[in-house]
Amino acid sequence: MEQVALYLLKSAAWLAGFTLLYLLFLRNERFFILKRVYLMAGVILSLLLPFVTVHYMIELQTPLMQESAVAASVLPSPSSVPSVNADRKDPLHWFMIFYATGILFLMGKTLLYIISVYRTVKIGPVDREGDAMLVRTEKYSSPFSFFNYVFINPSLSGREVREILNHEMVHLRQKHWFDLLLVELISLLQWMNPFAWICSSLVRQNHEHLADEEALQRTSDPAGYRAALLNQVFSARLISLSNSFNFSFNTNRFEMMKKKNHSPYRKLKLLLVLPVAAALLYAFSSPKYVYQDPVTPAELTIMQAEAVTQVPVRGIVYREDGTPFPGVSVNVSGTTIMTITGSDGRFEFRSIPENVILLFTHKGYKYLPIKPQYDKEISVKMIPDPDYVDPATVKPDPARKRPVVVVDGVITDETEGAVMQRMRDDLGAFSSLKPEEAVKKYGDRAASGAVEYWSVKKAKEMGMKVPLRRKSEIDFPTFDGNSYLAFNEWVISRTDYPEEAVREGISGWARVSYTVGTDGNVTDIKPTAGTNSILGNALAEVIRTSPRWTPPRNPEMNEPFTAEVVARFTLPDNVKVAETFVVVEEMPKFPGGDQALFNYLYENLKYPPEAKAEGVQGKVILRFVITAEGKVADVTIVRGVHPLLDQEAVRVMNSVPDWIPGKQGGRTVDVYYSVPVSFALNEDTDTSK
Repeated sequence: MEQVALYLLKSAAWLAGFTLLYLLFLRNERFFILKRVYLMAGVILSLLLPFVTVHYMIELQTPLMQESAVAASVLPSPSSVPSVNADRKDPLHWFMIFYATGILFLMGKTLLYIISVYRTVKIGPVDREGDAMLVRTEKYSSPFSFFNYVFINPSLSGREVREILNHEMVHLRQKHWFDLLLVELISLLQWMNPFAWICSSLVRQNHEHLADEEALQRTSDPAGYRAALLNQVFSARLISLSNSFNFSFNTNRFEMMKKKNHSPYRKLKLLLVLPVAAALLYAFSSPKYVYQDPVTPAELTIMQAEAVTQVPVRGIVYREDGTPFPGVSVNVSGTTIMTITGSDGRFEFRSIPENVILLFTHKGYKYLPIKPQYDKEISVKMIPDPDYVDPATVKPDPARKRPVVVVDGVITDETEGAVMQRMRDDLGAFSSLKPEEAVKKYGDRAASGAVEYWSVKKAKEMGMKVPLRRKSEIDFPTFDGNSYLAFNEWVISRTDYPEEAVREGISGWARVSYTVGTDGNVTDIKPTAGTNSILGNALAEVIRTSPRWTPPRNPEMNEPFTAEVVARFTLPDNVKVAETFVVVEEMPKFPGGDQALFNYLYENLKYPPEAKAEGVQGKVILRFVITAEGKVADVTIVRGVHPLLDQEAVRVMNSVPDWIPGKQGGRTVDVYYSVPVSFALNEDTDTSK
């Protein structure tokens, strides 16, 4: 409904612009044919141009640090997350009812006019005059034409009839009825716009000028023609779909008959339409945000898109003694999908990618990767880790050596950080090897383990799954001719607040993932973990109505693409601010500043011993919302390193004290934020944490 109202507003603005230009500069000019073309083009373009939106670029700086722009990049819309409000539709709803009522009334009125004319044709005598049908009737005092019918009062003299037919035949030959149908349509659609009715009048006036010009050229008695016109001055206009002989009788019409042609250069006035069009396109333009960050929206979306869901997996986890094992974390490699076994040791994924590894972790047990079996329930037996030591008893080992770094199967002296920076655009896969395995593969130099990095080419040669790296717009599927980011707004604009949620006072965040297949169809639509089912299903229902997407212009990137629709449902009685901003006038602040925040994170992080034992380290990037009350909410992993490190980072961020909230326009608002949480192993690492 909002989209219809916006279309009508844009269409009215375009028609007003074209009409004003005509009134100011073109009305009194004699190039009637060009004026007819201009008016009809203006009507048609006012119906079509509202579908055209010009975008301009806005560059946004990161709010906290280089990595912080990732908070915005995972959002379907870079400016804000739309909100579905429980009472948003009421005013517009009633306005659209009023608008539709006006259209129905005018349509009924026009229909009655047409019926009246039709009955007149059936009753009155009809004679053929060339290509026209002459209807003589006393019902109308003033002559007029309706399509190929010419209506004339029998009281008119033969001379007057000849001049009237001469005039009306011009209307028929030039098919002015087609123009009248268009202006009738625009008048119905924009009946609340005064410029629609003005435009209709101007079209009809120009028709009369065209007919007068040709009729005067064809008649042998110009004075008699003007006299016949003057004799009809007392008559009134009949119906909108007709051309009346005496329409718009005024001094202007006689002046136009007598006016001589002006310089052809006056036709250049038509070029004035260009700045008018440019001004309107600018007025209805919309921003396209570009974030200055090494991590692009495309890259981050793909990080989340790797979870291309296809098949279900279920199973049960046992201890070594055969009893069910509850509380075991089950993570899907390469994704943020995870679950925990229940009291009966069972777990289930409704659908996950085919080519993944399930990672089973629990304190005191070995880190267990398992290739799932999709056709039957799998059984997993956790093995105690004899080398596990309570981290509280572990002291730093000054003699501990770091694992060797291996690039494409060759040991290098480079650090892990240097390798990751160098291979940023060419990293296909990486893995960690324990000392025993590393020694077998690389010799004694790898006695402390090894970290392997594989280039894209080498990883493919070895049969590893390499994620797509979409870098530009041509690598992404497009929605309705726009970027995939526009899909979020499309869904929100069509989502109504569920009545059940309103009754129960349910509000909050809703996230629904979806996959665009290679054929452009949207599948695998499901609310993400933590989303209320009522709110999530409201979004999912709209997503299911999505038209087919257009595959990427780069055919090499035409593989399944997964993303999320994110919205916040707000009840006006208990939520004052629904919009969540990316950048505001006053950004949120942690008490004491950024340094105090990082000190808090350092002091409260507990390095998972399993990850420490395997030499796993890296930077976890978190995205969250600082609410208008200063609370941390909706903590999400944007870029993960390892399930153990990811979970610890989320835990600590959820524990931070209240912030000083951000402000926009003098009021506190919800603001997106992001923070990198670093896990590093070195000689100075305090392993007691």
